[in-house]
Amino acid sequence: MKIMIVEDDPVSMALLKKVLTKMEKSVLTAATGAQAWDLFEKERPRIVVSDWMMPELTGLELCRRIREFPGDTYTYVIIMTAKDRKADILETFAAGADDYVAKPYDIREFQARLNTGKRVIQLEDTHKTLQETLISSRNKIRIVFDALPEEILTVDRELNVVSLNKSALDAIKGNFDDHVALSCCKLSEKGNSDFYNRQLASLVGSCLETGSRQFYLDRFSTEDGKEIIKERIALPVKEEDGQVRQITFVSRDITEAHQHNEEIKKLNQKLTKISREMLKKNHSLENALERLEHTQAQMLQSEKMASIGQLAAGVAHEINNPTGFVSSNLKTLGDYQGDMNRLIGDYQQLKSALKELPCGQLPEPVVNLIRQVETVEEEVDIDFIQEDVGELIGDCQEGTDRIKKIVDDLKHFAHPGEDRMTETDINAGIESTLNVVNNELKYKATIVKELGDLPFVHAYPQQLNQVFMNILVNAAQAIEKSGEIKIATAPVDDRVEIRISDTGCGISKAVLNKIFDPFFTTKDVGKGTGLGMNIAYNIIMKHHGDIRVESEVGKGTTFIVQLPVLSSPESAAIASEPSPVSG
Repeated sequence: MKIMIVEDDPVSMALLKKVLTKMEKSVLTAATGAQAWDLFEKERPRIVVSDWMMPELTGLELCRRIREFPGDTYTYVIIMTAKDRKADILETFAAGADDYVAKPYDIREFQARLNTGKRVIQLEDTHKTLQETLISSRNKIRIVFDALPEEILTVDRELNVVSLNKSALDAIKGNFDDHVALSCCKLSEKGNSDFYNRQLASLVGSCLETGSRQFYLDRFSTEDGKEIIKERIALPVKEEDGQVRQITFVSRDITEAHQHNEEIKKLNQKLTKISREMLKKNHSLENALERLEHTQAQMLQSEKMASIGQLAAGVAHEINNPTGFVSSNLKTLGDYQGDMNRLIGDYQQLKSALKELPCGQLPEPVVNLIRQVETVEEEVDIDFIQEDVGELIGDCQEGTDRIKKIVDDLKHFAHPGEDRMTETDINAGIESTLNVVNNELKYKATIVKELGDLPFVHAYPQQLNQVFMNILVNAAQAIEKSGEIKIATAPVDDRVEIRISDTGCGISKAVLNKIFDPFFTTKDVGKGTGLGMNIAYNIIMKHHGDIRVESEVGKGTTFIVQLPVLSSPESAAIASEPSPVSG
């Protein structure tokens, strides 16, 4: 923003220039009024700070010339004067000045008044920009307005035409100048419609009375007998005070659309009847499809578990064979080691006996051999070897026993081919399942077991093992880094209760009641089928038991399973369904 200083006093000029240079980079200076006017015509500064008393041309005369100068931008004028009478101040404003500064002036006051001028100039620039934008927008709107196929006509409260677009002008007789500012009731529309001189006034009255839009379906015939249907919509145009000052009419030819609508109505009636029938059939098909998908998913899971069971049995068989002969060989090796230890003992006794004989009674080769044996014994530490070999064989034997135990648990967990109820030890099934899923749990959780003294339950043990496995694996996955999984069993009345708790992230109340729904999972896409807990639920229901879940977000989850204690396998078989869900 350019600022011009007009001051004949060099000291004042230097001071003002220093102050203004800090506020604006572009500062012009003039020492006389005439010089200031020439500079103004060339540079057009937006703010002029001028002394009143100036040679050649006074500050007030300069201000008057600036106000008379034609231009599209405003210049803010500040007069500096030592005159402080009211008449002088009024004369300053009468000359067209925007503000004045009394001499001697205060620098802070001067800066404040100059900032006021800058704000006025900025507001003027903003106003000009908005005005140009408004004009441009109005022109664009007019282009769109005239391009619309709808006939748009606006009237005032006295029914005089305010504006109309090209489509409306084409639809009525006459040109634009014949209609603007005249009564719309005198309009005559091409096509023999009497809408303007019969119906328009009534619609305007309704709009003014209700303040809401009005609709009218105008039917008329052309001179050649063709029926025309136009939809007329009267839109009240409200001002800021809520008063309706104008009414805009939008007319649209819907003859063809109306004919199509009549045909569509007839088709819709037929389609509605067909749709009702289709909905009934679709509903039946959806139910059947849902049941089929659920059954298919259960079958896939069952086949998967059966394959896992067969694989586990085969692997167990293959492991048992080498484990058997390793265990047998270790036992034989232990027996051999015992024999070797006895032989070594006899050798050591013989050596001791020979050493006790008087010198000279043993041949020199025998004496040398004894010394050689003693040297070897010291080098290999024969006593340590005899002791350590026994411990090594014992450790190997213990390892093969552990392998055998894991294999037995794997076979017990899988039971491939078994599908019958039997007396089941719940605690043994839990122990067996823990061994199978140990790799999933050992890095995530500490297992705490409180297994009570339980009666046998007549059940499908491999299916219950699958329930325990699903719950334990979910518990481990719910623990982010490390935590605890607690397993407690106890008899409760005529039932056996199993509680499996974890210290994981917990389940929100919003999804807790969906946890047993088929295909529902809280895991990421591709990481869960949503069948694990649903299968567990179906297995427990098949055993006429109960399974429920308690959870709190951030603290953990507890699954409670209760199974009935049946008096005999026969009663269990009768109570169960004939086709069990495979785990």
